[in-house]
Amino acid sequence: MKVLAQKVQLKNLDKIRDHLLQFPDVMDVIRKAINAAQKHFPEAQLIMDLYEDPEIEDYYLVLYVRLKNYDDSFVDRLKEAQAEFISDLVNKEGWVQLTTDFRTPGEKSAV
Repeated sequence: MKVLAQKVQLKNLDKIRDHLLQFPDVMDVIRKAINAAQKHFPEAQLIMDLYEDPEIEDYYLVLYVRLKNYDDSFVDRLKEAQAEFISDLVNKEGWVQLTTDFRTPGEKSAV
């Protein structure tokens, strides 16, 4: 967890820790996801959280990319970054999703 905290902001630390204890096989993929995000978005703030679907029992780790400005290249860059690690999730029980919430660095959630 300390290594992760050096590279990304961790929200809901206890939930992330519990999730990783339940799905330890995604730890190596998390490192690859962070490295890919940093490579394709060196200017970004990266935030990791546990997404919990309010309608069905589904939860997974999410790595948010936050930029000061989102331009037309954003979606392509996001796809390129995700392509660097997505195949490593095959046969894993856990999941890591690279996405954005279209907030800017430091912007607080309304919830």
